[in-house]
Amino acid sequence: MTRQEKRRPAREGGPRDEVREERAATWVFGPARVEETLQGIPNQVRRVLVRTGRLQSRHQALLKIARARGAPLQRVPNQVLDRISEGARHQGAACEVSPVRWLALGDVLSLDPKPSRLLLLDRIEDPRNFGALVRAADGAGVDAVLVPRRGAAPPSPVAIAASAGAIARARLVRIPGAASALRALRAHGYWTVGLTPRAKVPWHEFDWTQPTVLVVGSEGRGLAAGVSKECEVLVSLPQLGSVRSLNVSVAAGIVLYEGVRQRAGRSGDGAPDDVDHS
Repeated sequence: MTRQEKRRPAREGGPRDEVREERAATWVFGPARVEETLQGIPNQVRRVLVRTGRLQSRHQALLKIARARGAPLQRVPNQVLDRISEGARHQGAACEVSPVRWLALGDVLSLDPKPSRLLLLDRIEDPRNFGALVRAADGAGVDAVLVPRRGAAPPSPVAIAASAGAIARARLVRIPGAASALRALRAHGYWTVGLTPRAKVPWHEFDWTQPTVLVVGSEGRGLAAGVSKECEVLVSLPQLGSVRSLNVSVAAGIVLYEGVRQRAGRSGDGAPDDVDHS
């Protein structure tokens, strides 16, 4: 099968909203996640909290790393960590990182080289799903995660924990609405692809090596009707058992890593066949 070249008129510039920051603190929980944050983005760590009392070896190692990175340290009772974590599992350690800095869509579209892998979250209201989706996107090399201003979970401590700290490192983009963002992305040469169980096209038949935005919806309601209409292609994953649907982060991860597989094939001798999406 051959792929037909997609040609669309491109607009100058792009939609550019005011860049915003979350005012609430952003927290990462658990010794392993705090250590990852200290190693990966030490300049964004505002302080490290470790429980009082006798410490395990992993907490002692964390204190050593925090001191080596110059991060402010505080020993606090477990009750303080319980209150900050809002139910997330902290295991006696947490760190506060700089507030999430939201980009505008125009900021991403103006990057050089042009980002080719985008993920758009439509009505993802559960913070654990939000965090897990950002984690999957980070692992699969997604360039930016697009989040509508309304109807989306905030980067809360629960979401940060579910993302394994990826929210603190990811390129997050605030968009006024999903449908309008998809129209703008199409004008800039992106394929808009929605993931829905009702689609006829299997996820692996799409050519994920071209600039694409993958759109995923909430588990309960799926893609909004207006958002689905803005998707040029709808793809699905097979459901062979009694369960009607996968967790949204699991489903998104499968699709995103299909893109990783295809790009790896294109860079070598075993490139997958081109697909005609006309």
